[in-house]
Amino acid sequence: MNKTYFYIIIALFLALVVQPNISVKPKESVRIPENQDGTIMTNDTVDLKTSESKSVICIDPAYGGANVGFVEEGKKDAKDITLELALVIGQTLEQSGYTVVYTRTDDNISFYNNEEENENYRINIAKDQNADYLLHLEVNYNRDTLEKGYTIFTQPNDDIIDLCNVIAQEFMKINYSEFKGLDSDHYGNFPVLADSDLPTISIELGYMSNPSDYTQMTNEEYQKKIGSAIAKAFLQEIN
Repeated sequence: MNKTYFYIIIALFLALVVQPNISVKPKESVRIPENQDGTIMTNDTVDLKTSESKSVICIDPAYGGANVGFVEEGKKDAKDITLELALVIGQTLEQSGYTVVYTRTDDNISFYNNEEENENYRINIAKDQNADYLLHLEVNYNRDTLEKGYTIFTQPNDDIIDLCNVIAQEFMKINYSEFKGLDSDHYGNFPVLADSDLPTISIELGYMSNPSDYTQMTNEEYQKKIGSAIAKAFLQEIN
């Protein structure tokens, strides 16, 4: 009888303990994400490469302080739109490995008596921070609310012109407004483009008077798309 109990216990042990363990499949190895630098990757930035040049890009949001730029009731002031976009674009460029500096990160900025002095002040801020490139951001306004689109201005420099063209192409990929053109012939009319030693791009991002442009410029998700488009252009041309 004792042997019978013994065999029953052995049988139960095999059935309840040993057999389930035999049938369990080994766990698959856990894949550790390659991004280990603490950078938060989103759908808009996950496909970005990492800059090898580590260039210093200074972002210059137009207006600020007492200069509010264009104003329309019920909408954000132009100075706030350019600042929001500057910070989003800067964050995306930093995620791509660039060093990003700014002419302003809030509403506190000095102003002078005329546009040329103001732009020289901003250029000097960029140069004091050893910027390799200056990215100036503006918005437009028109009484005709149907007027829309972005324009890119730069200096007559083949490398920077190529970069501007790629920015336009990336904007087209995200269906951003309408491309009104690239101008490198009239740089002399823009004080911010005056210093040929500092490669500069000035983007008039759209018309805050146009409902579609305004929505794209102020929508958080679309701002990320704009930032990603600019980062992709830099990575392609200034990697």
